[in-house]
Amino acid sequence: MSAPSVARHRIRWKATVALAGGALVGPSSVVWAASQPQDMLAVVKRIQEAAQRRSFVGTYVVSHGGHMTSSRITHFCDGHDQIERIEALDGQMRQVYRHNDTVHVLWPGSRTALIEQRELVGRFPAPLQPGDGTQLEQYELQTGGDERVAGHDAQVVLFKPRDALRYPRRLWMERRTGLLLRSDLLNERGEALESASFSELQFNVRLSAQTLLQEMNRLDGYKVSKPVYLPTSLDSEGWTMHPPVAGFETLQVVRRPMAPWIARSAASGVSETAGPADNAMVLQAVYSDGLTHVSVFIEPFVATLHKREMPATVGSTSALSHRQGDWWITAVGAVPVAALQQFIGSLERRKP
Repeated sequence: MSAPSVARHRIRWKATVALAGGALVGPSSVVWAASQPQDMLAVVKRIQEAAQRRSFVGTYVVSHGGHMTSSRITHFCDGHDQIERIEALDGQMRQVYRHNDTVHVLWPGSRTALIEQRELVGRFPAPLQPGDGTQLEQYELQTGGDERVAGHDAQVVLFKPRDALRYPRRLWMERRTGLLLRSDLLNERGEALESASFSELQFNVRLSAQTLLQEMNRLDGYKVSKPVYLPTSLDSEGWTMHPPVAGFETLQVVRRPMAPWIARSAASGVSETAGPADNAMVLQAVYSDGLTHVSVFIEPFVATLHKREMPATVGSTSALSHRQGDWWITAVGAVPVAALQQFIGSLERRKP
C-alpha cells in the first residue's frame, strides 16, 4: 500500500501471522509460461499508459477477509488532462476527485474537504511505479491465457516473487487496451489475500470534463484542509536505511501531516472512522520494488499514544510499529510482515 491514502479512511486492523513465500498455485484453468525479463517492464508500462490515456466509467470492488467495499469510478482523459471521480458506494459518503496531480476529497456528511498535491501516489487503477524496471528483477513474470472480467476479454499475467519479502500478484489486463481490470495479491498457496476488480466497465462513454471540474470545486460551506508536504531526505533528517531492503528503492521522503487516528489504528488494533488530516507532522519515506510500495513513518514517541508493537493486517496490507529510543517507527505496505521487519530493523538514527 502506498502510504495510508485519503481514498481509504476506514481502516480495520487485526493481528495476523506473517506469510512466507513458497510454492505458488495459480488458477486451475490457466497454464503459465515463463517470459523474458524485459517483458515485465513492458507489461507494467502498458498498464500505466492505459490508465492514463483511456476514458471509462465502472464499478470497482475490493474484497479481503470477508469484507467488501465498492466505488463508482469516472475517468476522463483527452490526451492532456486527466479528471477522475471516485464515489464510495459503502459506508461513510465520500467523493474523491483528481485533476492531474491535484486531489480533492469531500465528506458531504460533515461538510469537510481535503485538498492536496499527490505526485507520489500511483494513479488508479494502475498503482505501479517501476522506474527503469531494475527493481522488477525481484519478480518472475509468467503469462497465462485469456479470461473474462466485467464482460471484457483479459490476458492473465502473474508476477511471482523470488523471495519472501513480497507477495505474488496476478493481473488481468484488458486485451485490447491493456487497462488493469483485476488485481489479486496472493499468499504462498495461491489464495487471494485481497482482490480488486471491476464488476462492470464501459469504454467510450461521453464525459464532460467541465462538469467534473465544477463538482470538484464546489466547496461552498465546506471546511477545507490543505496539508503541506515538505520534500526532504533521510540523511538531512538524521536517519539512514542500512542495509537497504533488497529490491526496494526510495521514491520520495517528505515531512507531512499525519492524522492521529492513523497512528492509533495501526498501534492499537482498533477500528476507527476518519476525517481530514490535521496537526502533527511526521517524516514519511516511501519505497517501491516496481509493483508495490512500503511507507516508513517516523515520529516522536508519545507514551500515551504509542503502546503496541505487534503487527496488524487488513487483507494484504500490514502495519508494524517499533519504538527506537525517543522515536516511534511505523512501516506500512502490501507486503509480508517479514519485509516490514527488515525496513524497521535497517532504519538507524545517525550519530551527531
